[in-house]
Amino acid sequence: MLQIKHRESHDIDLFIDDAQYIPYLNPETQGYDLALAPSDYETDGTRALKIVFNGVGEIDFICCDPVTEEPYVISEIRGRRVKLETPAEILAKKVVFRGSHLQPRDMFDIAAVALAMGTDYVVEACSKFPDACREALAVTEKMNPDLVDAVTSKLLVSEGFQILQGRAQKVTKEVLVAAIMRAG
Repeated sequence: MLQIKHRESHDIDLFIDDAQYIPYLNPETQGYDLALAPSDYETDGTRALKIVFNGVGEIDFICCDPVTEEPYVISEIRGRRVKLETPAEILAKKVVFRGSHLQPRDMFDIAAVALAMGTDYVVEACSKFPDACREALAVTEKMNPDLVDAVTSKLLVSEGFQILQGRAQKVTKEVLVAAIMRAG
């Protein structure tokens, strides 16, 4: 998340609202001449395309609608005005679309936003999706804490967020419980 700069990421997620664009984004099928050739592609054929550049990173194109009322802000990145998703939108999508298979880095992201923007900010964003929060909570509670710590200890974490490397799972659990309680 560019807004809080809590860790280095090896991928960029670009959200689009029309699945018909997906085939046109694939350099392999479109014959694009790129300075750096992708090393791999992954697609589900309908809603997502991952383009992998070995040693550099990945670009994920994901087709889905926003889940929050204010999903983005207009921001300037490298001289271009873009719609930059808010941390609330990003975390809500993690819970809604990946809650049933939440990963340790997702837990770290949830904890990092809670630290940077306040627990209430995250609780408010997630509380609109109590069923997804329950699924994410079940995954969080079942996951081996040693696994979470091993994965989060390898993240390239920014200064000020290292404290979360041993606490991400606990903070995520607290946030999800509070979101479920707020939802009623």
